[in-house]
Amino acid sequence: MKEILIGLNAISAYGLCGVAGFLLGIGYLFFITRVKSGDFDDFVYIYVWAALGAVVGAKVLYILIGIPNIARTAGSGEVALWPYLGSMVSGGFVFYGGLLGAVCAIKTASRYFSLDYVKTLSLMTPAMPLAHALGRVGCALVGCCYGRETGLCIGISYADSLYAPNGVRLFPVQVMEAIADLVIFGALVHVLLKRADDYEKAGVFEKYLVMYACVRFLLEFLRGDLVRGHLGALSTSQWISIIILLFVWIHNGLKKKRLERE
Repeated sequence: MKEILIGLNAISAYGLCGVAGFLLGIGYLFFITRVKSGDFDDFVYIYVWAALGAVVGAKVLYILIGIPNIARTAGSGEVALWPYLGSMVSGGFVFYGGLLGAVCAIKTASRYFSLDYVKTLSLMTPAMPLAHALGRVGCALVGCCYGRETGLCIGISYADSLYAPNGVRLFPVQVMEAIADLVIFGALVHVLLKRADDYEKAGVFEKYLVMYACVRFLLEFLRGDLVRGHLGALSTSQWISIIILLFVWIHNGLKKKRLERE
């Protein structure tokens, strides 16, 4: 059984996938704003804001998670601190930070354009897993966010990755997450098309949070990279997934009581 040897330039491969995901998101917005009577121009502006918020949020959380490593580096003296900090700033991203940044940007932009926040967030939510799926394909191409070593035939073996161990067959966890994101995207679009325009009751964003948190919690067990941070037996993203599930459970309970009173 063949190994998949990948020797692509990290910046061009990951960047190309990122741009492709961004453009697919715009294509989705063109479709959904026609179906759901939204202003495409306004949604594109908000989408750009959300993308910028996602980049900032993902980078900030990546740096926060790396603080223990930064502290160890500063204390050990084994690695020069400033070049290490530079590598952190120019390095990776953490998705959950990007999600929070995107949501904050959407809320701010919705107020700026005087749009209903719940409707705007609901219609824009499927663009998130769609763009994320392409981002994970980029991860698979360059080797970041790699999986555990595996003997399965579906394993990926990198030839000259800057991130993953080379010459070792790794579980394609990035590809699995990309597929899951596409399934989530389809499910969310189905909800938007089949449900009435009561976006609060439809709970599109809440459904996305629950589906992705469950997927991410499970897939983290198959991850092999160590830079994402751990607290006890679980990774940082697994703890965030648990917090998200608890938040949605409490939020939906409170929302149900409020809607019943109304």
